[in-house]
Amino acid sequence: MRSSLALFIISFFISVPIVYGQEIHDCSTHRNLKRLLNNKAFKAQYNVDQLELKQHELNTQNNKSGIVYTIPVVFHVIHNDGIENISDEQILSALDLLNRDFRRLNPDRNTVASSFQSLIADIEIEFKLATIAPDGTCFKGITRTRSPRTVDTENDNYDGYDQVDAIVNGNDVYRGFWDPTKYLNIYIAKTIRSAAGYTNYPTSFFDGDMYGNGIFMRHDYMGSIGTAGGVERRVLPHEVGHWLNLPHTWGSTNEPELASNCNTDDGIADTPNTIGTFACVLSESSCGPVANVENYMNYAECRKMFTTGQKSRMRAAVTSSIAGRNNLWKQNNLLEVGAISNLQLCKADFSLKKNIVCENTDVEFTDESLHNISSWSWSFPGGNPSTSIAQNPIVTYQNSGKYDVALTVSDGSSSRSITKENFVQVLSAEGHPAFDSQESFEDALFLSNEKWFVYEWGQSYNWELNSSVGASGTSSVMIRNGEEEGGFYQLTSNTINLGLDLPASISFKYAFAKKEDSNNDKLTFQVSKDCGKTWSIKKIISGTNLATAPNTFGYFVPSFNQWKTSTISVSSLSNFLVSNFRMRFIFEGGGGNNFYLDDINIGGPVGISENGNNNLLIYPNPVNDFLSIEGEGNSEFSAENLRVVDIVGKIVESSLLDNAVFKGNKVTLNTSKLSSGIYFVVINKKYYQFIKQ
Repeated sequence: MRSSLALFIISFFISVPIVYGQEIHDCSTHRNLKRLLNNKAFKAQYNVDQLELKQHELNTQNNKSGIVYTIPVVFHVIHNDGIENISDEQILSALDLLNRDFRRLNPDRNTVASSFQSLIADIEIEFKLATIAPDGTCFKGITRTRSPRTVDTENDNYDGYDQVDAIVNGNDVYRGFWDPTKYLNIYIAKTIRSAAGYTNYPTSFFDGDMYGNGIFMRHDYMGSIGTAGGVERRVLPHEVGHWLNLPHTWGSTNEPELASNCNTDDGIADTPNTIGTFACVLSESSCGPVANVENYMNYAECRKMFTTGQKSRMRAAVTSSIAGRNNLWKQNNLLEVGAISNLQLCKADFSLKKNIVCENTDVEFTDESLHNISSWSWSFPGGNPSTSIAQNPIVTYQNSGKYDVALTVSDGSSSRSITKENFVQVLSAEGHPAFDSQESFEDALFLSNEKWFVYEWGQSYNWELNSSVGASGTSSVMIRNGEEEGGFYQLTSNTINLGLDLPASISFKYAFAKKEDSNNDKLTFQVSKDCGKTWSIKKIISGTNLATAPNTFGYFVPSFNQWKTSTISVSSLSNFLVSNFRMRFIFEGGGGNNFYLDDINIGGPVGISENGNNNLLIYPNPVNDFLSIEGEGNSEFSAENLRVVDIVGKIVESSLLDNAVFKGNKVTLNTSKLSSGIYFVVINKKYYQFIKQ
């Protein structure tokens, strides 16, 4: 939740003084800082803090080396299940590069220009993953939050505070306050305005504020693998430098290569006055002296070093009480947050990318146990294999059902165990009969059942049954979209058997109201022909096209005439007539009101004439009381390979087959109670039309 201080800052100042990263340049740092300095309270506090930090630096000039300070770090990934959900390995590569660069262990330091070789500093500050959350939960130093707020640009309504709020309220480890005097919080997102990274200088004006004391990073500027594209990104060392009170080498502005930058400076003696550069021009001397172009606090791609003067300034910041930086590295805090060596075994755990799969699908389990695990013992009742000692085993389930999974891990001296009941749900490769899949939600007691699956994305609300309003009855499913801005909601079907060679269409009804014209909510309908391994988009309805009622600011409940019908045509589904067909609805909130869904129908062979086998006789046709179906030769019929459907594909009452008389290659059906109309006999995936008079 936003603190009162955070709201005060937003209300009065629009934004805070932020230091934007290199690569993607933005001048709002200087603009926002100037705006904030117009406030007497902020200006007074900011100036006092900077004077105190400078005095603290001068007082520690003779004691600036010899002690290595360890900073506990938590990486918070905020994602919308896109490429921004970077791997643990990519995050660890960024942490390795950060530690390497801060300890002067980067191999390219040997190529620094000779005039600056003697100034290359080992900062003697290290960064280590925290492994204990604020509530004592054992974790791996990384949290993950699903949220559309992973996108944060200057043109959007979201800002860094929104991203922090989403993490605090929706991450997968601990939902609450991550004290910035105990953890260095690094937030990773898809976009962070138009920067590669940004943070704030230390100031007591942001005491207790996760936003004001954290570092924001774009995912593709983290580390050297994955979305970083194999390039050793030096953005994180740059931002940590800002977090430890280092300006750019040309001073506290965002724009390098301006002649006016010669009139500003970073206040550090051994980084010569410079205009700043984008390019690696080692002879750059626009302000007189040759610039330290290869400095991490410049914008050029050849950054390789901090100077001894910068070391002094950063160590002053980390040992100062301003913004609580000096509590991070204290031994009692390192013990409390688990940023120490020789971590003990504390948790057995595992995960799956998908725990709802089809029969005969490989299921890869990922060990999430902590820490220092040396052996694994798995149990997979109903799986093949049924046991394993691999760290990340692959198991196949041949039969549909729900299956428990158990794991015991050991570090050689102690062990931990966990059992997850019904953790793997295996769907039938031959799904529910297609024409049993008419869904009006009238008889449903709860939504997440054998027919529909609701996926959890961390938001407060999700798809839910509503028993007081419907398109054609009194029930539907809904999303309380009006109560939670920016949610992401997914409703997915079980497998459905469309493999009858019957043309099929799908229709559904929906109701939605915007709150205001600018809302841009979106509904996406997708289908799968491989049990959900891959998905194809068949319909997107968004913005004004999604609205079925006038703008409504209060709680929206649709009236009978405020429902629309959307249809997926027969031709659009022609390549999806398989036995393990699935469909899903994805709703993305864009500021609008509640959304309702009802009457999901799979329609059959409307108006299609008889197809196929000329050797099959159906008589009399039209029929009154008894219909005979007769095949030639060795054709045999049974209740298992024969069904009767109506013109919309709905299976006709089962009494037709219950009272049927089967005799070799002939079956007789009592059709006396059948209503007048057009019907189809379906035999071995072929269908034959008859008319009941």
